Amino acid sequence: MVMKKTNKKIQSYINFGVLLLIIIIVNTLSSVYYKRFDLTNEKRYTLSETSIKLAKSLKEKYYFKLYLDGDMSAKFKQLKLEIRDIAYEFREISGKNLEIEIIDPFKEVKGKEMNEILDVFAQKGIEPVRDMESENPDETKIKYLLPGAELMKDNRTVAINFFEYDVAQTPEENIQRAIDNIEYEIANGLRQVIANQRKNIAVIDGNGEMLDGRVEGFAAELSKYYNVSALNLNTADPESGRPFIKSMEKDPANAGNILVNSLQRRLNLNELIMIIKPIKDYSPTELYLIDQYIMNGGKVMWLIDAVNMEIDSFRNYKEVLAVDYGLENITASLFTYGVGIDNTLLTDLKCNQIPIPAGKRIELVDFPYFPLFGATDMPHIINKNMGTIWCQFPGTLQAKIRTDVTAIPLLSSTPYTKVINIPASVDLENIYMQSRDPKFRETMNQGIKTAGMLLEGKFKSPFVYQKKYTEIPFNAEGTSKMIVIADGDIIRNPVSSSGKFFPTGYDKISQYTFANKKFLLNCIDYLIDNNGLIEIRAKERTLRLLDPEKAKSEKEYWQWFSMVLPIFSIIIFGLVNYFIRRKRYN
Repeated sequence: MVMKKTNKKIQSYINFGVLLLIIIIVNTLSSVYYKRFDLTNEKRYTLSETSIKLAKSLKEKYYFKLYLDGDMSAKFKQLKLEIRDIAYEFREISGKNLEIEIIDPFKEVKGKEMNEILDVFAQKGIEPVRDMESENPDETKIKYLLPGAELMKDNRTVAINFFEYDVAQTPEENIQRAIDNIEYEIANGLRQVIANQRKNIAVIDGNGEMLDGRVEGFAAELSKYYNVSALNLNTADPESGRPFIKSMEKDPANAGNILVNSLQRRLNLNELIMIIKPIKDYSPTELYLIDQYIMNGGKVMWLIDAVNMEIDSFRNYKEVLAVDYGLENITASLFTYGVGIDNTLLTDLKCNQIPIPAGKRIELVDFPYFPLFGATDMPHIINKNMGTIWCQFPGTLQAKIRTDVTAIPLLSSTPYTKVINIPASVDLENIYMQSRDPKFRETMNQGIKTAGMLLEGKFKSPFVYQKKYTEIPFNAEGTSKMIVIADGDIIRNPVSSSGKFFPTGYDKISQYTFANKKFLLNCIDYLIDNNGLIEIRAKERTLRLLDPEKAKSEKEYWQWFSMVLPIFSIIIFGLVNYFIRRKRYN
C-alpha cells in the first residue's frame, strides 16, 4: 500500500516536471522565434505577396527604429503593438535581416528640449501628434507622441508616418485607419530604401504649367520613388530645342522636323507624363506628341483647370470674375479619349473653410468652392482606405461612351452640390451671407458630380484624319491608362514668405494636411508601378469598434470583472486540486 502511494507521488512529480519542461521550452522558443496565427476572416494579419517579396529581398542588415513608446493612451498603445507585430512579421520573413528597436524619444526630456526634439523629427518628416486622454471629467492628460519610424541602411534613411489625423473621422476611426495602413507604410519604406532602378516620369512644360514652388512638396515626395524631369513640348519656345541644338545645327533646313522627332523619342523614354495646370492651350503638334505617346502605351495624368480662378486673387478684391482658360484643343483631345471637361465650377456643402472679414472681426466660413472628397460608395483601389481630399475651385467631368474604354470616377462629390456656369462672379460677401441663410442649402441639390476620373482601355487617336507631325510610324489606336482631374491645385502646396514649402494638401488656416499627396501617389502607382503596393492599402478589413457609450457605462463593471475573475478562478482551482489530492492520497 505504501509502495503504491509512493509510485503515485513519483508519477505526479514526473508529470509536473514534464509540464514545467514543456513550458520552459515553449517560452525559450517564443523568445527566439516569432509566429502569429491569423484567425480573422479577411486575413488582416497576413502579409501580402508584395510585402513578402520585399522582405525576402533584404539580403543585408536593415534597421527599423520605432519612436512610439512611453506613456500613452490605450488607443495609441494598440497602434504601437500593431506596428511592432507587423514589423516582427517582416523581420521573420527577411531571415532576421530587419533589426527592430522601439524607442521613447521623450524619455527624461523637459522644458525647451521637447520643442527642439519635435523640430528635429519634423525636419526628418516624422510629424508629432497630441495624445489626449480623459481619466475623469475634471482631468485631461495631453502628451506629444511620435507615431513614426525610420528605416535605415548604410547612409540611406527613410522616415515613416503611421498616423495622420482626418477631421472627418472620429479618433477611433483615425486609429483604425492608421492600423489598416501599417503594412503599406512599412512596405513603402522598404521600397524607398532598396530601390535601385527607378522609372522615369516627365512633367510637361512650355505653356505656363505649375512647375514652381507650389508643387515642390509633391516633387520632393515623387523623387523618392521615380526619376522626375521636365520636358518642354512647345516647339514655338526656344527652350524646347535647347537639348537638341547640336543635331539641329548640323541640318538647319530640317531643324523643325529634327526637333519634333527628337521630342517624341525623348517622350517615349518615360513611363508616365504629368500635365499640371497649363494656362495656355496646347498646339496640335504638342497634342500629337502626347497622343502618339498614349497610343504606344504611355500613361498620362491630366491635372486641368478649365477655369481661371485663384484664391490668391481675394487678397486684393472681395469679388473676382471666373473665366475660362480657353483650352479648346486639350478638351477636344480628351473628349475623343472619353471624358468631357466642362467650363464650370463645382460647389459642395461638404467643403473646407476660409476666413472672411465680418465687420471688425474675421470669421471662418464654409467655402463651397473648396469641396472635400471622401470615400465613395464603390471605391476603386486608388481611393480605398483614403482620407479626405481637398480641391480648390474644381470643375466637373462627364464620361463619354467609348466602345473599348472604361471610365471610373475617383473623386465624387456629395449630392448637395451646385454647378456654376462660367463666366461667373465669386463674391466673398455673398458667400458670407449664404452661410447664414438656411434656404441656401436647399439650392444645393444638383446631385453627385465627378471631378476625377480614371480611363483605361483601347483609345482611338484624334489624329487619324489629320496631319502627321513626325517620321515615326503613326498608331491609330493603343491600349493605355490615364487619369483626368478637373483641378490643378489638388497637387499644390502653400509657400511661406520666406520660401519654405508646406506639404501637399496642407491648409494653413486649419493647419491640417489633407490626403492629396497619398491620393496622387496612389494614382501614379496604379498607372505605372507593378510592385503591388497599392493593393496592400486596399486590403479588405472589417472595422470592429466598441460601442463608446456602452464601454463608458460598463467601464467599472468590466474593471472589477477582469480583476476578480482571475483571483476567483485561482481560488476555485486551488480548492478543487486540494480535494482531489486529499481524496486520492488519503
